[in-house]
Formats: sequence, structure tokens, C-alpha cells
Amino acid sequence: MACLLFAAACSEAADPADPADPYSGAVIPAVPFADTRVEDGAFFPSFLGMTDKACSYPAIANPPILDEFTSDWYSSHLKAAGEQPLTLLAADAPQQINVRFVWLRSFHKPIIVRIQEEPDGRARIEAKRLSGAGGYGPGEVEEHLLRDLTPDEFGAFASMLKDGALSTEAASNCDEGNDGAQWVLEVIDGGKYSFFERWTPEKGAVHDVGLAMLRLTDFDLEPIY
Repeated sequence: MACLLFAAACSEAADPADPADPYSGAVIPAVPFADTRVEDGAFFPSFLGMTDKACSYPAIANPPILDEFTSDWYSSHLKAAGEQPLTLLAADAPQQINVRFVWLRSFHKPIIVRIQEEPDGRARIEAKRLSGAGGYGPGEVEEHLLRDLTPDEFGAFASMLKDGALSTEAASNCDEGNDGAQWVLEVIDGGKYSFFERWTPEKGAVHDVGLAMLRLTDFDLEPIY
């Protein structure tokens, strides 16, 4: 399951991050919250299954950002963690910061971290570690963290989101492999929604935001990949 299987897409691709690189993927502008419809029983907005990654694989042209297989894979871990669609959690305040990071390492315990800005300006972090493995069955919640972030912690995190680095990142950089880790990031801020996924990243804004969220937990993070 750790290896992504792509299905054909049926929509027109956005401009790729680097048109000369068939594996660079497309930079997808943040989507207005009103356009992020989520089907009953699903976790991710429907548009992700109808928007091209802009990857040119040898045998499969224009896979969607999130195909059915991958959506089911990510969703199984979110469901096991007792999560809800991020759009539902942010429905009352989509202008505020709501971010979720899903870390699925092939052979290590899945970790899900969510940061939510409260109406009074405070922010809360909730993190769950599951007992399974990211590339296999999710297991069940075995460790749960819920606390308020300090003003310094949230200020530093909010600055990472506001510096604009994510806005130049492709939704997916099209890398894939048999083993490794999926880094899945959803961001709702300023009334807009963004989605990013990476396979075993070593740098970039998605990597930096995900790692920052992980380090705000007290979980054992080794090995990091």
C-alpha cells in the first residue's frame, strides 16, 4: 500500500511548477472555502480527484492529485484516529488557521497532528499516534496529545504559513517509491484551502511545516524520513 497507484484524471491541469520537468507537478492556487465540497463519508474535497497533478508518467498521463486508492489509504488512517474532514472542523471559522499533517511511514507508526486557531487568538494542537504502520493497517490510537500552544509557538508556526513559501509549492511533486513516507498537509487559512503531499521529502516548505508540527508534540519521531 505504501506505493502509490495512479488513476487517470479528467480535468485540465494547472501550470506545472517547472514545465520542463515532467515530475515537478502543478502549483494549485488555494481554493475558496466555499468550493471545497466533501462527499458524505469522505475526508478530502472532491476537487482533488478532478484536478490534474500535471505529472507525465511513461504509461499514465495526467493522474489526479488524489485518486481513489490514495484517498482511501489516507482516509483509513484518519478514520482510525477519530478525525473528521478538516473542512468540517474549520466550517465555523475558515478565515482562521486550521492545519492538519498526516505522516505515514511505511513501517512505522502513523502520526496525525492538527493545529487549530481559536476565535480568541489562542491556538491548540492535537496529535495522535496510531499503533499500526503507515504503509499497512492503521491500528488504533495509542497516544493522544491535546494542549494549548504558547504564544511563541503559535507565532512561529503562523509565520511559517504567512511567509508565502507554500504558495509556490506544487500540490504533489510526483515522486513515488515502494517504501518511504507520505507527508500529507492540509491548510485552511484566510478562507481558502490548500492540499499538499510528498513522498519522503528532505527539504521544501511542505517538509518544513510538517516537521515543525511534529516537533511540537512530545512523541518519539525516530526515524524521520
